[in-house]
Order: sequence, then C-alpha cells, then structure tokens
Amino acid sequence: MNYRLATLLDRETATTAGTKTVDISLSEIISAFSIQFRGLNNGSTPTASPAKMVSKIELVDGSDVLAAVSGLELEAINISEDGKLKYSGRNFIDDNYSIIAMELRFGRQLWDEQLALDPNQFKNLQLKITHNKASGGSAPDAGELSVLAHVFDEKTVSPRGFLVNKEFFTYTLVATGHKYIDIPTDLPIRKIGIKTLYTGLQPWQNVNKVKLYTDEQKKVIINDLRLSDLLRTYADEVNPYFLETIRLSNSDTAFTCYCTPTFDTKLVWAPILGTDSGYMGLASYGGTFTADCSAATEGDIIVRGKAPHGAFFIPMGKQDDIEDWFNAPSVGSAKLDLTAGGSAVGTVELIVQQLRSY
Repeated sequence: MNYRLATLLDRETATTAGTKTVDISLSEIISAFSIQFRGLNNGSTPTASPAKMVSKIELVDGSDVLAAVSGLELEAINISEDGKLKYSGRNFIDDNYSIIAMELRFGRQLWDEQLALDPNQFKNLQLKITHNKASGGSAPDAGELSVLAHVFDEKTVSPRGFLVNKEFFTYTLVATGHKYIDIPTDLPIRKIGIKTLYTGLQPWQNVNKVKLYTDEQKKVIINDLRLSDLLRTYADEVNPYFLETIRLSNSDTAFTCYCTPTFDTKLVWAPILGTDSGYMGLASYGGTFTADCSAATEGDIIVRGKAPHGAFFIPMGKQDDIEDWFNAPSVGSAKLDLTAGGSAVGTVELIVQQLRSY
C-alpha cells in the first residue's frame, strides 16, 4: 500500500478553550495534515462561521515556525487550491454538530511527490491548534478535535522541499489610506493572499486597489489595479467560484447567518421538513446574510460565490510549475501598496505561501 492515513489525535474532547499540542513522531513522509473540529450547537442562533472555532494552526520545530495560519485562512487556502470546501455541510441547528474540516498541505496537491514534509529533517516537530468552540457555530457547549496525517507508506519519495503557509502581516484599515507592506524575500513565493472580512462589506470595499512591485518599482507586477477587477482576472486559477450548503432553522423573524463566499454571492433556499415557506432573505456581504422566511422551518441555503472569508490570492507564477514561482531571494525588496476604500473598516491579514527546500 503506497499511501495511508495515520491517526495523530483520535477525536478528543476539546470543550475547554485552549491550545492542543500534537507531537509529530512519524518517520514517514507527510503529504498533509487533516484537522477537524466539531462544536455541538447549543441553540439555533448562529454565532459565527464554524471556521472561527479554530483561531490558529502552527507547525513548529522548536522556535522554527513552519506554518502559522488561522482556521479562516487555512480554509481559504484550501478553496483557492481545490475549488471547494473540504466539508461544506455547515450546520447551525440546535444539538447538531457545527464542523470545520481543513487540510494543512505541504505540496501543490495531495500526494505531491516533489513537495512534502519530511519529519526526519527536523528535531522536534509539533502541531499546535488553538481552539474555542464558542467562537463559531450556534453557541456550542461541547467540542471535539481530531488530527490525521496523509503519509507515504510503502512508496519511496524524495521531496525537494515543502510549502510553508504563514500570515506574515496584519493591520487596521483607515478609509482611503495607503499601506505599504514589505513582502518576505527569504524564500521563493508561490502565492500571496490578501484577506479582509467585515460584516456588510465586500473585499473590494475594504481594499480598493492593489500595487505589487520589486526593488522600489524597478519592476511593477500589479500596477494599482482594482481588487474587484483582479478577482475577475485571477479567476479559476487561484480565486475559483465554489458552493457551500448551510443548514439552519429558519423563522418568520429575520436573523443574521454566516457564509464563506464574500464576492458575487448567490443564495437559494430549500426547505427540508415539508413546510411551505417562501424565502425573504437579503443579499450577502462580508460573510453574512439576513435569513427570513414566511413560515418557521428547517432547510438548506445553497450559496455560490468566491473570495472565501474575504480572501483574495495573487498567483506568483504558474501554480503547478515550481521553477516559475517568484524567486524572492533574488530581489532587493518586494512590496505591496494597498489602497483602502472610502468606507473601509476592520483589518487586513496578509498570507504568503513559500517554497522551503531541504
């Protein structure tokens, strides 16, 4: 058998908020970690996206940080690469589990033989997961965490390196203001992510224009273009449309619910209990929408859109071609110049996916 799943943490109670440290004692080459958190809803009033139940995922080797992203960021990365959620059955109904499933991947796709994590290259690998079941779902009162590893079993591979996913900068927006951000130049870069999520606003309303350049504008890669145009231009390659199914207990009183797409979102209502109920919800902006029905019943909202959790990705070269990625160490400097929109509010998080060689 060439591939197998190794259990690192078998569905453990995680009701108390905290950080779980999982020691990585495997010797086999690892293609990805699968992380799942389950919160048992205590009510049917949505609290927030289930992805918020996991606030941070870190892979460390002593003081060496090999990955550092939030649940929202990792889910956005997964969608950017796969065009779909790992688990799209969102559930906000009382006594049902609200589940987030993510994959911390080390290659371009699962079972990438050129890029994977070799534990033998490190001394003290640990995966740290910070969680709080009350931060997402519908006010969960119990939580569970599990971690699996996708490993090469009998198949011998010799990866040249692995992908590193990190949040490298965050700042608070000022309406119409410019923010100049130094991009890490220590490793080659596959893609850069810009994430900004605020209720009622689309990403382009927070970050209106994007400029990306090297060596003090000796080379301009993106020349002050509108984020809304870039979302359409860098479409399927790294910013695909995707579907999400949200199960909720709708009512004849309007309430706020949460979804993953934040740009060009479309919603369709499908009742599941045989009750005739017309959907009267409002449009979705900033990862939220207003749900309202002519009669109380349970059902599914089917959502289609892009920009998961307000995230937009810039491909730094052809994504499957390792040699085409941005050779950041070869330049003196690389910078982003982000111009905020007139109604901008909230924060921006910058994500980088780099190639680390052995």
